[in-house]
Amino acid sequence: MRIALAGTGRLGVSLLMPLVKSSHEVVAIVQDGRRLKGLRRWAAPVAGQFLGGEQSVAGRARALGIPIVWIAKMTPEELAPLRALGIDLLLVGGFSIILKKPLLELPRVGCLNTHSSLLPRHRGPNPFYAVILAGDAESGVTFHEMEEGIDTGPIVEQVRFPMSPRDTVLTVYQRACAVAGEHVVAVVDRVARDGLHGTPQDPALANYVKKPTIDDSWLDWSRPAIELDRQVRALSPSPMPRFKYKGRIVRVGRTEFDPALVDAAPGTVVGSRVVVRVATGQGALTLRVAFCTWPVPWIWPAPWGRPVVGEVLR
Repeated sequence: MRIALAGTGRLGVSLLMPLVKSSHEVVAIVQDGRRLKGLRRWAAPVAGQFLGGEQSVAGRARALGIPIVWIAKMTPEELAPLRALGIDLLLVGGFSIILKKPLLELPRVGCLNTHSSLLPRHRGPNPFYAVILAGDAESGVTFHEMEEGIDTGPIVEQVRFPMSPRDTVLTVYQRACAVAGEHVVAVVDRVARDGLHGTPQDPALANYVKKPTIDDSWLDWSRPAIELDRQVRALSPSPMPRFKYKGRIVRVGRTEFDPALVDAAPGTVVGSRVVVRVATGQGALTLRVAFCTWPVPWIWPAPWGRPVVGEVLR
């Protein structure tokens, strides 16, 4: 099949490279043109090729000689280059533009999205954050037909993988990219052979995950330690979990939790010799990596400002 790939980052590259080695032909790379115009569109693939490492789809496209099509409003003029290429399938992975009907109807066979969760669970652009925060035992990759709704189309294929209690957003993302790359050719082979046919999603099982904000990042010591540990793993490195100590914001990068009951009110420091250990609503949370950024960046707690046992964090 003649394939156009709309993708970015590691996921986009993970889909692209197996396909260029397959019997299918990648005839175009589709990129987000909403913010790049003129010379910047020319410069982006060059920079990606030489500075973007292995995670630049545009850079890989330039190195492989695959034309790049920039889209923003999906007007007939923008889509003319894709139409001229006679594409059979538009494959999407890690693309930030919601596709409109003119593009969805352009490929001969249809549009296939690669979503990094087990749909219909965790629709939207933040499945890695969501699967950790929810404490799911497994995640995966879903290949599904695309329609005008966000991640709502019939499921063509799903591949599952187990979650680890120490997974972070980055490790889940990397595993999802690897799984997508391992299975994309077989999925596209199936679509070429049988057409784009999937199983409808059950909307009763669906949830949509919004992008986390600063409001979601504050640690509430009254919650169980296991939930706070998930919050840290889900929101690092952005927007970074945090709390306040003596008027300064302390950002937390890594924690460990102990579910055993602690005889202290939530927020009470119960250990401070090497690392700080804090009582929570259920169990205790050890702050393995924490830091402040004002007035200058430094590891928290500093030797001259270490909290004492019995002190209460707010």
